[in-house]
Amino acid sequence: MRQVRTWGARLVSKARSEQGQALVEYGLVLALVSVGTIGVLAALGADLQNVYDHVNDALEKVLGLPGHCGHKACK
Repeated sequence: MRQVRTWGARLVSKARSEQGQALVEYGLVLALVSVGTIGVLAALGADLQNVYDHVNDALEKVLGLPGHCGHKACK
């Protein structure tokens, strides 16, 4: 618990300086982008999986290879 307080105090002290303020702003932007990316991937995950499956099936038909590496055990 002491480490958490120390870390929090360091974060607050850095946030008060201009350099720390920029660091906190970059951290918030990074967190927002991460949450947005996760949300988009969660919403489109099934659609993306269907696209990848379709491409994989088309490649298997064209190349005549079962599975991802050509071995029958992979399918």
